[in-house]
Order: sequence, then C-alpha cells, then structure tokens
Amino acid sequence: MDEKKEITSLDLRFLVKELKKNLIGGLFRKIYQYPYTFEGKTENQFLFEIFVPGKGEFWLYVDKRKMFITTYKKPAPREPPMFCLFLRKHLNNQKILEVRQHEFDRIVEMRTEKNKLIFELFSDGNVILCDSDNNIIMPLYVQRWKERDIKPKITYKYPPPKINPFAVNFDYFMEFLGRFDKKLIAVLAAGFGFGPVYAKEICIRAGVNDQIPADRLSAESASKIFDVIRNLDNLHIEPTIYDNFVSPFPLLSIKDKPIKKQTVNFSEALDEFFSEQQIRVVEEKKEKILEEQKEKVERIMEKQKEALDKWIEKTKEKRSVADLIYSHYGTVESVLEAINRAKLSGLPWSEIKARIKASDTPEAHAIKEIRENEGKVIIELEGQDVELDFRRSVEENAANYYEESKHAKKKIAGVIEAIEEQKKNLEKMPEEIPLETEKPVKVVRKRKKWFEKFRWFKTSDEFLVVAGKDATTNEMLIKKYTGPSDLVFHSDIQGAPFVIIKSEGREITEDAKKEAVEFAAAYSKAWSLGLATVDVYAVRPDQLSKQPPSGEYLPKGSFMIYGQREWFRDVELKLSIGVKIDRENDDVLVLAGPVMPIRKQTDYFVTIKPGEKPASDLAIEIKNKILIKATPEDKIWIEKVPIDEFQKFIPAGKGEVVEYGV
Repeated sequence: MDEKKEITSLDLRFLVKELKKNLIGGLFRKIYQYPYTFEGKTENQFLFEIFVPGKGEFWLYVDKRKMFITTYKKPAPREPPMFCLFLRKHLNNQKILEVRQHEFDRIVEMRTEKNKLIFELFSDGNVILCDSDNNIIMPLYVQRWKERDIKPKITYKYPPPKINPFAVNFDYFMEFLGRFDKKLIAVLAAGFGFGPVYAKEICIRAGVNDQIPADRLSAESASKIFDVIRNLDNLHIEPTIYDNFVSPFPLLSIKDKPIKKQTVNFSEALDEFFSEQQIRVVEEKKEKILEEQKEKVERIMEKQKEALDKWIEKTKEKRSVADLIYSHYGTVESVLEAINRAKLSGLPWSEIKARIKASDTPEAHAIKEIRENEGKVIIELEGQDVELDFRRSVEENAANYYEESKHAKKKIAGVIEAIEEQKKNLEKMPEEIPLETEKPVKVVRKRKKWFEKFRWFKTSDEFLVVAGKDATTNEMLIKKYTGPSDLVFHSDIQGAPFVIIKSEGREITEDAKKEAVEFAAAYSKAWSLGLATVDVYAVRPDQLSKQPPSGEYLPKGSFMIYGQREWFRDVELKLSIGVKIDRENDDVLVLAGPVMPIRKQTDYFVTIKPGEKPASDLAIEIKNKILIKATPEDKIWIEKVPIDEFQKFIPAGKGEVVEYGV
C-alpha cells in the first residue's frame, strides 16, 4: 500500500463533523497563504486562524488535497500573495455560520453572513470565494472544465453529481452495482468514491470477496455491503495512524500493520500524519539540494582538473616545439629563406609549391604544407608537425612558442587556485540547507490567562495593566474584569481603548500610573494620526456608567464618565517591543509596553513611535535590530520567533524605530 497523500470523501465525512463542532461561531482572524514549488509547479498551502469565543484559537490547514485543524505553523511570508490579501479583506472578523461537505464529494463549504468559502480538494484543488448567492467573487485558480468554469462574476457550479452511498436506498444501490462488470473493489473505490483502502475495508467488514464482478454480486452480499456503509456513520471513532496511512478507525484490512498512534479526534490524527509527512518532504528536499550542490562543486572540480591536465600538456608541448625549432635551426632557417626568396621572385604560389614538391633537398622534404593566405608553413621535425610563420625569423618563431608555453603555465596557476577554492567550498558546505520557511513547526500552546485575550503588560513594580482591543473587549474589560479599587485610564481622543491597572489589594504607585498612561497613549487613535503627544486621564471604576443622558445613545464599548478626572498632559507616543528568552520552558516571549518595564523584563528590546513604515516591514526591522544585538547563543532562540509575533503589537499597523537596546 502506497503512502497516503490525500484525504478521501469518507475522511471528509468524519472530519466535517469535527469542524462543525469546533469552528461554527468562530471568527476568521488571520489568513496566511504559502506558495511553494513542487516538481516544477507552483502550489499553495493556506492557514486560517479562527477564533472561537469560549474555545480559543484554531488553525485550519488547507492545500489542494487535504484539510484539518493543525498545531503546526510556518513563518508568515514576508509579502502576502494578492489572493491572500483578498481573502483577508472579505473574511476577516466574519463569523462562520455553517460548515458542510457537498454530498459525498471532496468539497467543503464554510458559510458566513456575507460569503461562502469553497474548498475543492481534488485535481489541482481550488479555493473559491463566493457571495451569499453563490456568485464567484474570486477563485485561487481560474479553471475550465468540460461541464463548468471557475472564474469571477459567474455563478458557482458543482462538478457533475456522483452517487452518495449514504443517501441512496438499497434498490438504487443494487441497480448501480449492476451497471459494472468490473471488480467490486474497483466500483466501490471509484464509482462510490471510497478509494481502494476503504473499499477493501468495507468488503472485509461485510465478509464479501472484493474480486467478484459488481454485476454478479448477489442481493444478499450487496445487502451486507450496503449495511456496512450505512453503519460507518455510527462507527465509534478511534483515529488511527499507521506508518503510511491514517484513518478515522482501525482498519481490519491492514491489521497486520503496526499502529503508530491513536488520537482523541480525527483532525489530530490527520495533523500528525500529514504534518510529519510534510516535514519529511522538506528534509528530503534539503538533502537533495545539498547533494546537488555537492555534485555541482564536484563536477566543476572535475572540469577544472581536465583543464589543468590540458594546460600542463600545452605547456610541455609549446616548449618542446620551441626547443625543436632551435635544435633544427639550420633546416628551419633554410625553409624560411627558401620560401621568402620564392615570394620575392614574383612566382605564383602554385608554381612555388610545384617546385618545392619536385625538389630533392632536405628542406623541401621537410615542408608538408604552405598556407599562403595565413603566412604559415607546416614542416616536419623529428616526425612532428611544426607550424611556422614564414614572415618571421627562426628566433621569432621559437620565441612565440616559448611565450605560449609561459601563458599556459600562468593558466595552470589559475586553475590550481580555482581547484583549491572549490575544495574549500566543499569543506565549508553546511551539513544541512536552511529551508525553515517551508518547514512547519509544532506549536505547543499554553493555556491562556484571562488577561492574555487583551493587550497587557506588567509595570516596573509588578502591577498588571490590561487594555481593550476593540469595542467588544473594551466593554468586557470594564464590566467583567475591573474591580472597585482598580484605576481606569483613557486617552482624550475618540477611538482609544480603556486601560486598567489591577490594584490586587495594593496602593497603585505613581510609577505604575505613568507607565499605564504611556500604554493608553500608544494604542489610541493618536498613533494612526501621527501625533507626537496626547492627553490621558484617569478615573475610578465607579465613575463609569452605561446610562447615557436622556435622549442620547451609547455605542458598544463606550461609557459615560462622571466626576473629576486626573489628567496627564502631553504624553509622548512611544512603545517598546522586546523578547524574553525563557530557557527553562524552551520558549521565547515577545512583550510590548512602556520603555522602562520592557527594558527591565526583556533580554533585548526596540522602541518605536508613530511613522509611515507598514507593520509587516517594521516587524522585520524590529526583529533584525534585536538579532544584531543578540549573542550568538540567543540568536538561535530569537530566529525561531515568527515575524507576526512582533507585528501584532505595532499600533495602527505602522510606525518607525526610534531606538533599540539591551
């Protein structure tokens, strides 16, 4: 049995049940698209970060042949592809209302109030965004099939319908089998869409020979097959991972194969199996690239050695000819003089050649060929052909060969140097090629504390400061998490979060207030407006009310404030972002807050202020500046941190670095 590379319609049937349970009611938060090249063709992987209230974050992995909830993640691409940006624009913060499999096909639909996102997990795959009326807004790929087109501005059409074995009655099931004289296993695999492994499993569970022609199957055997298929829906799920297969239940058809692992849910099994497969593919790719690089260097060295041999031979050959000319000086001189006398006589070259051929002198016998147009004569000396320029003297001809010998000798030195350089390249070649951008990494998620769903930091004197992110979290923070002895801050500008200092039985210090004020200023609307300062005020929780004055309306996240406020004028807008290396727990934390606490609580940090650099570029700059300051040992830890871990702290999605330190 070949290694499983895709999920089947039956796999999707089990998986979609889990997706419904986990993802309905969730919000699309982040979408990542990872283009990659496989066997010369560009393909795409997607990761959808979905936040489900009360359950937390889920990462849905999708490629052209499979999907599942994953715990693995790759670094975000530096430049999101256009289709990814398009999906973000339409889906971010949209609630998932429905998840369904279309019939018994490898098609999954996720519906929001405004859109329908369709995943086709067959052929080259596709991700298709439609409006609520099924009109295609944009597909990942424009495709043309015999029965339908996939392109913008037309109504989405499903592929031609296939039989759904879970929806037909027994009579139709029997009639359908009777149409084929192929083996039963082939009809179940292709005709019903179970694939060969599950087709065999169904036959074994039914106790029916899978090699019987489908049209010769008895009603009794067909009934057994039909019952097994129907009972699959009620089967107790025991997701099982084998060496080269993963299934929602243990397979009787491969009971001789050892089980590697069983998981609680099917998505977890798919995640472990396919993510490990992907990691293995990347590792094999790295090995292949490294081997190709080594082979390339070795090929270059082989050619260089051949060139070296050629130049050594040429050096010897040219010097040998020069020595030969001098050792036969008289003959060479006589030949050159005879040809030049004949030239001066005015005789045509045909006559000169004829006279030389008829002459019985040693010089005439030595001449083998005259190339009058080139000014060359070929003579034989000690059985070797020697080319001479009859316009030059004996010494000049010999000197020319000596010069060519010297030139060849210089080439030898150059080739030897090049060979040594390639040897060094071979020695310096790394044990492995860095392809970490292609390799998914398992992310072990810690259980979040209540305040981690908000923006937060700890002050220099260890007070917890928490801020809302939007209208919903603003309201939640004040109503649910603010105690009577806490202190509430707000920037004096429309579009700012509430920020609270949790007193936790302690008297709130002036230093804590100052730092909370900086935090409130940084995450206010003042940042996106590019202001240098903003005023901030503080109030007690009992000064906040959801009761507006008569005739007025308070939008979500807003509160009326009564009584006197404590003002903090001209608060400078700046924010520090740093990393704390937690070696005990094998983790790196990215923290953000005012300068003083972040300086104290992190190993390396950068301070930013309002600016025009986009968050994606600024996050890269922040990470690079931190890496410049880091020790070689710490760099190994910091390099693992995804760029988006820095990016999520940048207010209003833009800014610029003002300083960085340790």
